[in-house]
Amino acid sequence: MVGDAPTPNFLYIGTSKAGSTWLFNALAHHPDVFLASSKGLYFFDQHFSNGTDWYLGQFAGAGGKPAIGEISHSYLSSPEAPGRIADLNRDMRLLVCLREPVDRAFSDYLDLVKNGQYNGPFKDALDRYPRLLDRGMYATHLQRYFDRFPSQQMHIRLFDDLRTDAQAYADDVFQFLGVRQFTLPPAHLKTRMPAGKPRSDAVAGLAKSTSRLVKRAGLTGVRARAKRSVLLRQALYRPYAEDRPAVDPVLAVELRQVFSEEVEQLDSMLDAPVSAQWGYREASPDSAGRP
Repeated sequence: MVGDAPTPNFLYIGTSKAGSTWLFNALAHHPDVFLASSKGLYFFDQHFSNGTDWYLGQFAGAGGKPAIGEISHSYLSSPEAPGRIADLNRDMRLLVCLREPVDRAFSDYLDLVKNGQYNGPFKDALDRYPRLLDRGMYATHLQRYFDRFPSQQMHIRLFDDLRTDAQAYADDVFQFLGVRQFTLPPAHLKTRMPAGKPRSDAVAGLAKSTSRLVKRAGLTGVRARAKRSVLLRQALYRPYAEDRPAVDPVLAVELRQVFSEEVEQLDSMLDAPVSAQWGYREASPDSAGRP
């Protein structure tokens, strides 16, 4: 502890494009949860040089709340993050949400397009942005955490579960964090950042540049409120409807082959028929009753 700032006791570590913004908003409204004001501190991978005092300072004012943490979706795929997290708090509770990796990669690509960072085809983006594939290597990334933390400290669920019943998903998270059950307002049960495209490329680009400047200036609270604003996102972006782009079927098959071994390893790692649920193999009779 630094001054009045406690050590966080939970983190959402990944993956990206799997409901992290939704989870941030759900936890931010819970009276027993204290979240760092900015989603995406990225301390344990990108900003570790800022030092522990800086990091713990993000939790000043948490008081006696039982759940104190932050959400940085890149920690899961970071080779350095597991050891650094364990060094800070060996009892850290870790939240993970996994999305079918081809779907996740394409959603990440659409986000690049939406934010004006890329305007080429998905296939070319795979070469330009290695994270599109790397963040889907779930078994490899999870193993680094299993090597450092007991399984009871890891809450691993699928994005499918969040899509099916958001309140049930939230209830499960609240129970894992040891806080009271809390019914979310109907507006907060909806997807927070659906895929879309800029209403104006110039305005969306300016908004992204301004966001980066605000972050560098240390105005994390202002940036967090702006990112949570549904009205602001609606002004900047138009959600896809029937015109939502899709992955080329041939490319999708190729990518599923790339991910197949990683996905199949999840079955034993999580004791759940993930590969069958995501269509990588047929469901076997003995897995029908498994979660």
